[in-house]
Amino acid sequence: MPTLRPTFTLTIGSLSSSTDNPVAGPDSFVVDRDMDVPTDALRVHLRERAGIAVGDAVTLALGHDGEEETAFTGAVEAVRPAISGVDVRALGKTHDLLNMRTSIIYVNQSAGSIARDLIGQAGLSAGTIDDGPVLPRYVVDSALSGYRHLKELADRLGYELYADRDGNIMFHALGPTANLDALGGALGAAVGGLLGAGGESYAFGQQLLSAATGSRGVAWGTVEVGGESPMSGQGDTTEHWLTTDDADYMGSAGDADPALLVRDPVARTKDLADRFAAGRLAVAARSAREVSITVLGRPQVDLGDTIAVADVPDETVNGSGYVRAIRHRFGDDAGFLTEMRVSLEPES
Repeated sequence: MPTLRPTFTLTIGSLSSSTDNPVAGPDSFVVDRDMDVPTDALRVHLRERAGIAVGDAVTLALGHDGEEETAFTGAVEAVRPAISGVDVRALGKTHDLLNMRTSIIYVNQSAGSIARDLIGQAGLSAGTIDDGPVLPRYVVDSALSGYRHLKELADRLGYELYADRDGNIMFHALGPTANLDALGGALGAAVGGLLGAGGESYAFGQQLLSAATGSRGVAWGTVEVGGESPMSGQGDTTEHWLTTDDADYMGSAGDADPALLVRDPVARTKDLADRFAAGRLAVAARSAREVSITVLGRPQVDLGDTIAVADVPDETVNGSGYVRAIRHRFGDDAGFLTEMRVSLEPES
């Protein structure tokens, strides 16, 4: 049976190196991409520095027998020469959002419009952006980074915020949250909705090198959100402002313990309070059932893609969901392996 030969193409600034022309002697790569971490990361070990400097653009493509896919896009963050070679650390495109600070007041803009504007101000390209609900008022201030503002907005809605393999910024719903906006915040009805794009299946005894599942209690069984709501429901000039009775405009999702109470000034209507409660409940539930797998290198798999695990003797490991973390390990010792953490659909 023919064997696949792992191959790479690395570009750092003016340096171009590949399996067939290994300029600077790269001998190992580790790519880490995780939706729970603000930015992607790449570690490269070279035999010589070759003029690499902080800020140089970086792209890495991995594959087999010359058929390669982009695995990382970013820029050099640190160069660490040593006696035995040079370690290069690079960070992904969301690092620019972490460094961006601005002050803006948005009026009657959708969550997606706000996301697109902040992404553009950071000089980045937007990928899949869900519009979500219209927010009467949303204030961005320079006390927090652009990433922090977008992450807090994503958490309100149950969205994921991350960069794809090409560095495009994604701000959208995945898994059970995918239909929340269309269903008016009804999380239960959204379960079993659309997952991520793409999709691959890995089976025990075939593609899987290892697989393990983890189940944990959901952090919150009920989420209640109280915010600033209209004082009156009459008249075209009603202003979104403080209500005299918070209980009239509380939003909620779930009906189990423990319960979380959130005071959110962005929730200026009852509908928004309900929508934010459903979004935060979805965030709490997304890590309740996960599976971690290792397969031979799969550079084409991206965060948010649908993955199914099948035929594992222990049924709790089997299931489908979307990818929340990817690690590629490429080198003389490991060959080319891809590890993934998948958020599985809730058990029915």
